[in-house]
Amino acid sequence: MRKIAYYFIVFSFLACSSSDDTSNEQETDPREAYFLEAIIGSWAYDTVKINDQVFQYQHTDGCEKDLFQFYNSEGKEFDFEERVVTNCDICAECALSSTGLEWELNGDEISLYFGEVLVLIYKIIDVDSAKFIYQVEVDYDDDGDIDVLEFTGVPYDPYNEFG
Repeated sequence: MRKIAYYFIVFSFLACSSSDDTSNEQETDPREAYFLEAIIGSWAYDTVKINDQVFQYQHTDGCEKDLFQFYNSEGKEFDFEERVVTNCDICAECALSSTGLEWELNGDEISLYFGEVLVLIYKIIDVDSAKFIYQVEVDYDDDGDIDVLEFTGVPYDPYNEFG
């Protein structure tokens, strides 16, 4: 009888503590909740910071600006799209290259996936209605060292998708 009472007490303790853990896991970080809403939209690249030097992003004159977009609506749940003018010798004038990925927000990091493969992680520095600033760690110059690039985007919605 003592063993049954012992198991009952242990089981009750574990059941109570696991339900407490579940409620804590379901709490949403207010900053993450803000980011989840604030990043949705269409953003044109504005500046790039490389090794503490800020450069104006060079768009192709007479063409649509290079942009990135975060969607989260019916039919486009957690979709990411980037469009850039290709500027290649054999391409039509203002030809666009488009990349479509899925995104997931965790705190201040946006993980971008192609299917189940993690492609890139954006670290959000700041986002509001006037700007979106994020960092990405890549070896952009192929020297074997990871570089930290910081991009600033400004609202730009050439197709009025985000009204």
